[in-house]
Amino acid sequence: MAIKSRTKTPSKKTPVKKKRASNSAPMRGAPDKTKGLSDLFLHGIQDIYYAERKLTKALPKMIKTARSQDLIDALTGHLAETEEHVTKVEHIFGYLGKPIKAKRCEAIDGIVAEAESIMKDFGNSPAGDAAIIFAGQAAEHYEITRYGSLRAFAEILKYRDIEKLIESILKQEKAADEKLTKIAEDRVDWAAEHDTDDNPNGTPADVQDEKHTWRFWK
Repeated sequence: MAIKSRTKTPSKKTPVKKKRASNSAPMRGAPDKTKGLSDLFLHGIQDIYYAERKLTKALPKMIKTARSQDLIDALTGHLAETEEHVTKVEHIFGYLGKPIKAKRCEAIDGIVAEAESIMKDFGNSPAGDAAIIFAGQAAEHYEITRYGSLRAFAEILKYRDIEKLIESILKQEKAADEKLTKIAEDRVDWAAEHDTDDNPNGTPADVQDEKHTWRFWK
């Protein structure tokens, strides 16, 4: 008698439906659509507050390294202005009814780090003062662009008192930048072009052109 083999018929599995992600769940890194211009303005104020405080520590190092008295005077004067800017920005927090808070600014950190590197490389060279101006104006230009935007935002948001404060700071930043440009054009750049003169003892050298007697350090 033949025995029939029994073969199992494979059972059909019911496919499991994958659950769709809920649309209500926030995406990581997604922009917050509830934030507006006033939030951006506060962000900018926190950013520039950090920058101003950072520069109150960086400027004394530039003053110590500078050789030209014109440059030393310009940097010393702007250090005093920068300290005033810190106070003015603190007043802006008060107008906004917000706590005084600095937001780390990677841009100014990079500018200051570059300035320190440049002063280390060129501080004792005939181009030392030119290097300080080169680094200092990078910081000035950053501040001018930031304050320019913040002033425009304040105008749109109708922050009249804040707009006036920012305008006063912006004028001083532009004046400081122009002063550094003048020193570079009238003195430092000319001295740097004559850095091949023999002066092994590190004493000041006097050189005359048609209009001026220039004194620079080797």
